[in-house]
Amino acid sequence: MPKRGETKRAGIIEVAELAGVSRQTVTRAMNDMPGISAQTKRRVLEAAEQLRYRPSRFGRELVQQSARSLGLIVSDLANPYFSELASEFAKIAAANQWALVIIEKHPGPDTGWEQLRTLVGQVDAAIAYTDLAPHDIDRIFGSLPLVLLDAAERTLNALSPSRPRSAVNIDLAPGLAAVLDHLVGSGRSRIALVDIRYPTDESVRRETFARLVRDRGREPVVIEVEAGDDDLLVGRRAVQIAFDAPHPPDAIIAFNDMSAFGVLKELRVRDLAVPEACAVVGIDGLKIGVFVEPELTTLRLDFAAFAQLAFDEVVNMCATAPGAPQPPIRRHVSHELVVRQSG
Repeated sequence: MPKRGETKRAGIIEVAELAGVSRQTVTRAMNDMPGISAQTKRRVLEAAEQLRYRPSRFGRELVQQSARSLGLIVSDLANPYFSELASEFAKIAAANQWALVIIEKHPGPDTGWEQLRTLVGQVDAAIAYTDLAPHDIDRIFGSLPLVLLDAAERTLNALSPSRPRSAVNIDLAPGLAAVLDHLVGSGRSRIALVDIRYPTDESVRRETFARLVRDRGREPVVIEVEAGDDDLLVGRRAVQIAFDAPHPPDAIIAFNDMSAFGVLKELRVRDLAVPEACAVVGIDGLKIGVFVEPELTTLRLDFAAFAQLAFDEVVNMCATAPGAPQPPIRRHVSHELVVRQSG
C-alpha cells in the first residue's frame, strides 16, 4: 500500500526530456555552471519550474523516488506556541515518512530571505507562518506547494492564482463568543481584550471581539500594546495601561497564553487577586498553562488537528500534476474554551 503523499516525483531525466537537452546540461543549468548558452539555461530552468524539480543538496537523487521532504517555517522556536506546533508536525511527518526541515523566519520584511531561498531548494513543499507580502511569497516560493498558516485574507487574495497555495486559518469567533458568554455569565461587566499593534492597521482579533461584544449589548474595551520581542512584557504592559486608567477591567482576554502569563505577573505585583479582582483568559492552550498559579483559563487550539489539516493540504497539492489548475483552498480550525482557576 502506498504511503500518504507518495506520488512519482519528476527527476533529472524528465527535466532533460522536457527541455530537449542531456542530463549533463540540466546539471550545469541547475548549478549555474559554465558551458551552456543563456537560452538553453533558461529553457532548462523553465522545464524544472514546470515539473517542480528541485535537486537536493542532501543527495535526494540517491534515495527512493518516493522520499519527500517538508519545510516548516515559524517565527520563533523559543516561543512555546511554535515549539508545540513544530512537535506535532514532526510526529505527522515521521508517521508518513517525510523528512522535516524547520527554520525560523523572524518578523520583518528584510530578514531571513537567504534562509528561505535555501529551504525552497531543498524541500518538496512548505508550511509557513510568514509576514511576507504576497508578491514576495510568490517570488521566493515560486511553484513550490505552500500552505500558509493563519494568513490574512487580503494576503491570500493577492497571491498569484497560478501557484500551488493553500491556507489553514484560525477562526477566532467561536472561541471568543464562548469566553465572552462565560465571563458575562460569571458577572464580569468590563471585559478587555489585549491586542498587539502591528505595522498593518488590520486586526481580525480586535474586529471580531468588538463585533461579538456589541452583539451582547456592550461596548468593547481594547488594550493596544506595541509589538515587541517578548509576549510576557506585552501582558505586563497591558495591565499597566488598563489599571492606570480611570475604569480598569474586571476581566482580561490576553493576546495569547504567553502574554496572559505576563498579565498574571503584573496583577500579582499590584496585589490584585485573580480571579476575584480580575479574571484572566489566554489564547492558545499551551501545556504550561496548568503550571502557573492560578492555572490559566484559555482558548485551546488543537495543535494536532491544526498540523494535520496543513499536512493534508500539502499531500493534496503534491499529488496534483504540475501545471494543473489548483484553486486556493482555505481550511479553518477553532478554539475550545478550557475553564481553570484564573477565570
